Order: sequence, then C-alpha cells, then structure tokens
Amino acid sequence: MPARAPRPAPALPQHVELIDGRRVPLRVVVNPRARRISLRLDSARREAVAVAPTQRLAPKAAAFAIDRAGWIHQHLARLPIAIPLIPGATIPLRGQPHVLTMVKGRTPARIVPGAPARIVVGAPDAEAFAARVRRFLAAEARRDLTLAVEVHAKTLKVTWKSLAVKDTSSRWGSCNSDGALCFSWRVVLAPPAILDYLAAHETAHLRELNHSRRFWTHVARCCPDFEKAETWLRKHGAALHAVGPKG
Repeated sequence: MPARAPRPAPALPQHVELIDGRRVPLRVVVNPRARRISLRLDSARREAVAVAPTQRLAPKAAAFAIDRAGWIHQHLARLPIAIPLIPGATIPLRGQPHVLTMVKGRTPARIVPGAPARIVVGAPDAEAFAARVRRFLAAEARRDLTLAVEVHAKTLKVTWKSLAVKDTSSRWGSCNSDGALCFSWRVVLAPPAILDYLAAHETAHLRELNHSRRFWTHVARCCPDFEKAETWLRKHGAALHAVGPKG
C-alpha cells in the first residue's frame, strides 16, 4: 500500500482585523533562535509580525497575534501618520523639509532651494514618481554615507569592502565580518549628525563586531555625541519610517 502524501500545512491568516474594522497585514516569521512566540509591530510596513520558534508553532503564533488585536490597534495609533511619496507631500531631507514636485518627462531628480526647498522629479505618473523619488533619496544616502564612512575608517584605521543602501525596516545599519556595510536609505532624512553617527556605528563594527565596551570606545572616537544621536533616533525614528512606507 503506497504511503500517504503528507498533508499540506494549513494556510496562515494574512490579516488581523481591528476593533474599528481595519485589516492590518500579518506576517508570520519562523526564527529558530526565538525562545517563545512573540508579537511586534513593523512600523515601516505597518504590519503585525508574529514570531514562532518553529514552523509547527507558526499557526499558534498567528492566533497569538489575532488574539491581541487590541494591542496592535493601540500601537498603530501611536505611529506617526504615513507620508507617501506623492506630488505635494512634504518630507525631510537631511533634517529639513522639502516639497515633492512632479514634472512631466524624464527630468533627472534635483533639489531646488527655497523656503521650503523642493525635490523636483520628472515622471509620467504618480507610481513612477514614487519609485524615482525613492531612488533619488537612496542615491543621496549612499553619497553621504560613503563620505562619512571614509572619514571614520581613517580614524579607526580600518578598511571596508562595500556599502549598500536598502529599504530596511528592522535596523538602521549593519556590518558583516567581510567588511560589507548596509544602511537604510531613510537615514538621509535625518539631520546630518544622525547619519554621521550611524556611519560611525557601523564603521566601528569593523573593529569590534559586537557591542562591547571597546566597541563604544571606537564609536566615541568618531562621534563624541553618539548618546545624543541615539536619543534622537529613539524619539524620531518612527517618523522617518513613516516616510514612503512599504505597501
């Protein structure tokens, strides 16, 4: 008698329904390092994330999230209002307000000084406009970060292999043992001192791939006011993630 094929895993719910009728996207993540089922809110994607230690516990993690719809509703209400990358929206760039302006055609994105300044982008429609604004901001972030990392690398006498700018939501930056640095493009929205601190933080990881006392000594050599920058990020980080939220 042939063996029975294993039953397919049950489909997990994709949304959590809130008390006001809204449906919030639900993502279930299996993390073997997790000790228990947990729930968090991804402020950039504005979705609930249920974490399960094993695939077997994924349905329980989803149920855990659904049972805590009130908690999700409460924490969503605390998030800053999302700012889509659409014509007429005002977003920060290097800590200063800029109005997004669309013109027809493929005019390269540029900054026009003024009060307030404008970011002018050529695009045929709103969808293309948002993508081009995001690419422009990522390019500006890469340029500023490269300059900052070069300075801090000289201070700490380290070398780095590559620098990438991505649309990350769980961390502002990262560094691996091969010398590859990665940052969120949203760091360019913050004041320059904050971007400089984040560049110093990841560059210091080229000396210490941890958060030991020696690591923070290296950070302080590059950025003496790093504690102020950390405080600023805790207070305003969610507002940066509200700019150009992922769909």
